[in-house]
Amino acid sequence: MTYNRADFALLRDTGYGVGFHWTTATLPVRGAPLPFEEAVERFDVSAFVEQVLSTGAGHVLFTSTHSRHWLCAPNPEIDRVLSGRTCRRDLLMELADALGKVGVRLVVYYNSGIHVGDPEWRRACGAEEDDPGRFFENWQRIIGWMGAHYGPKMCALWVDGGYELEKIGAGKTPWAELTGAAKAGFTDRLVCYNPGIERLHSYTEHQDFWAGEVCRLNYIPRGPSNAAGLPWYAFVSWHGDSRKATCGAWVMNADNRDVPWVSPPAESVVMFLRGFQRVGGTVTFNLFIYQDGTVYPSDLEVMRRVRSMVRG
Repeated sequence: MTYNRADFALLRDTGYGVGFHWTTATLPVRGAPLPFEEAVERFDVSAFVEQVLSTGAGHVLFTSTHSRHWLCAPNPEIDRVLSGRTCRRDLLMELADALGKVGVRLVVYYNSGIHVGDPEWRRACGAEEDDPGRFFENWQRIIGWMGAHYGPKMCALWVDGGYELEKIGAGKTPWAELTGAAKAGFTDRLVCYNPGIERLHSYTEHQDFWAGEVCRLNYIPRGPSNAAGLPWYAFVSWHGDSRKATCGAWVMNADNRDVPWVSPPAESVVMFLRGFQRVGGTVTFNLFIYQDGTVYPSDLEVMRRVRSMVRG
C-alpha cells in the first residue's frame, strides 16, 4: 500500500530552526562534566528558551539520545531493556511545553544506540542477536511510548542511523511498522531516517522528508523534491573539521571544546536558508551548546543577525 506522507508544512511554515546535540558527551565551558542525570536536573529551560527566541527560530531539534543510548527523560520501555538509562526529570516535555508557549515547535532527535560506541546497550536491546526481531520490537515499544507520551508536542521525529536500521534488518527492516510506532499519539508527526552525511539515498518510502544531514553551506537544492521524491530539508553543521572533512563537528565534546571555532557570516547562512526555502524546504542550523545549556556565543550571535535579516 502506498505511503501517504504527512504534510511537510508543519516544519516548512516555521521558517527555520536551530538544533542542539546536547548529549552524554557534551562538556561544560570548562572543567569536568556533571554526571548526565545531574546535568539534566540542572538544565535551565527558561534560559535556554530565551536564547532560542533571540535566534528567531520557529522550531528546535533536540537530541533525546546520541552516541550513548541514555534518554534525557523517563521512558519505562528503556528501563525494561536496561535500567539506569533514563532520567527522572522529563526534560523533553519541559522543553516542548516552554517552547510551545512561545510558538516554537519541537523536533526530537533519536539515535538507536546500536553502533560500536555503546556495547552494553547493543547487547541489552537485541542488536547483536542473529534474529533482529527483538531489537525491532524494542525499538517500536520505546518510540511508540515516546510518541504517545508527547503527542502533538513532538511535531517531528528525526531518526539518526537509518543505515544501521537497514543493515541490522538485512533487507527486511520493518519500515512501515517502525514509522507506525513513530507516529503514535500524533498521526501528522513528520518522520525521517538519516541515510548519512549528504546522502540522498532513501531506504523506505515510509518517511515524510529528507533527513538532510549536511556539513557545508554551499549545498544547493534543485527542484521541489530530492532524488528520492522527499521534501528538501537540511540539518547543517557549519563547523568543519579537517580530521573528518565529510562530517563536520556537531557536539561540544572533548575533541571540540578547546578549538577556537569560527562561525560563518550571517549573510552566508541566510543565502543557504533561502536556497532551501525557494524549493519549499527549510533548514535547522546546528549550534554548539555546553552542558549547562549555554549556546556557543559566536553561533548565537550569527543567528541573532540572521533573525534581523530574515524576520525583520
